[in-house]
Amino acid sequence: MDLPRDGGTLKPASFKAWLAGAWLDRDAPLARTRFLLLCGLLGLFALLLRLPTLSSRSLWLDETYSAWFSALPLHTLWTEVPLYETHPPFYYTLLKGWSALFGRGEAALRSLCVLASVLTVVLLPVCARVARLGARAERIALLAGLLLSVNANSILFAQQARPYAIHALAGMLAVFCACMLVRSLARPAAVDMPFERLWPWIGGLAVSASLTLWLHNTGIFAAFGIWTGMTAGLLFASPGPRGRQALALALAGAGALLLWSPFVPMLLRQSAAMAQLSYWIRFSPGNITSAWTVMSGWPTMHYPILALVLLAFGWLWRRARPHFWLLGCTMALPVLAIAAYSLLVKPVFLARLFAWLAPLTMVLAALGIAALKRAWRLPALAVVLLLSAWSVMGFYRSDTEDWRGMLAGLRRDARPGDLVLAFPNEVQMPVTYYMKTGPAVTYLPGPFPARGLARTYTGNAGAPNIAPDDIPRLRAMLWSRQRVWLVERREDLYDPHGLVAQELARCCRLLHKLEGNGATISLYAVTNAQP
Repeated sequence: MDLPRDGGTLKPASFKAWLAGAWLDRDAPLARTRFLLLCGLLGLFALLLRLPTLSSRSLWLDETYSAWFSALPLHTLWTEVPLYETHPPFYYTLLKGWSALFGRGEAALRSLCVLASVLTVVLLPVCARVARLGARAERIALLAGLLLSVNANSILFAQQARPYAIHALAGMLAVFCACMLVRSLARPAAVDMPFERLWPWIGGLAVSASLTLWLHNTGIFAAFGIWTGMTAGLLFASPGPRGRQALALALAGAGALLLWSPFVPMLLRQSAAMAQLSYWIRFSPGNITSAWTVMSGWPTMHYPILALVLLAFGWLWRRARPHFWLLGCTMALPVLAIAAYSLLVKPVFLARLFAWLAPLTMVLAALGIAALKRAWRLPALAVVLLLSAWSVMGFYRSDTEDWRGMLAGLRRDARPGDLVLAFPNEVQMPVTYYMKTGPAVTYLPGPFPARGLARTYTGNAGAPNIAPDDIPRLRAMLWSRQRVWLVERREDLYDPHGLVAQELARCCRLLHKLEGNGATISLYAVTNAQP
């Protein structure tokens, strides 16, 4: 932070004031060199926290989806994949270009999200300076960047080859541009402001909001929260001019929709396919706390971050009422809207959908620290950093699906003539990624994607459930075999009646099982197979 100095010597009184938290109240701007140095150190710190376990962890199933789709031809990716995949192809396209430059290893695939996560941390203070928000805002933004850099869930999503870290970057920029647009429109002098001065925020909001839509289908709910918040802030806490406000918000919304419009026909087809799925998610209102876990960083951060965020909203209510409404709606409405959709239409509520709100949550936490009395600021910051460090260590110690280890064991122990079965067929993704050599694998009920079969689909329209029709084929494959391997994941979802387990129990004896934290590989000796 910016330590006051006098002739190169730190004044005892100034040092005492800094320890008391007065550094957040200083009006003296940070020198450009010092500001850039602090941003650089912040980015380096965030990067160092996102490197451990980057390559030591196996890709889990969804990450192998990313590897699979990003290896497909662009035409297939944009025409056929959306017919059964539930996410837009935009992230897979980015990853395709990235992997062409840096390779397809685990660290290489994940490094795109590491870059996005570090950029999000650094851009928090950079945006404050570019917007000329003042010395106090820059210091609070630097503090927010520090909190985001040690946010355990931000680190988690930075280490996954999935779109959530990039979605968080786009969401942060969208919220920033929305704040700046509301700030400009809510000023008393807004009536005399040339409209062209609003264009940077209108254009920035249109581009960043469209990116949130392109990166995830639930970006619609993010846009709903942001635009509702801007409208509420201007209606409830700004005198006008209403025509100019309505035009600015409408232009930003129209720009976002225009940039996103090429995907809309594809989204409609995806939604129709998704409506036919027997979805695996079970939602209850209590699941809403899982969204707060992702936003705050970790279960241990629930209450400290909540207290600071509430303090921040209290400060906004007193001093920046339009932004109170904007940020309150942005944080609450997407969560509540997806919860309502999950209760009334289709259960799609997953905690990771709200990773894009973590940067905003950390900004509010930093503002909450600044809203404290000076004597409480450093103790509050110390508590948050200590709990964050504990949470980050908890993430480093956590496990993921060990497809790399399990499939290496299968490849090592398999014998010529062994039958290898796998279901659901989406495990073809990790098998393809990790088992370039070894025995051939037979997928039940067929290779991915197996579309249009007369049976239940659970996760996506390419991965059907096991049905009684599969058992005669399974029985025929077991005939004349001595050993059979079974690769399975979530058999409770894809084979809820245990048809495969019953058939294997009838004619086979379990030799051993490899556990992979959510996936298993079992080896059976065939003892009584019949055609």
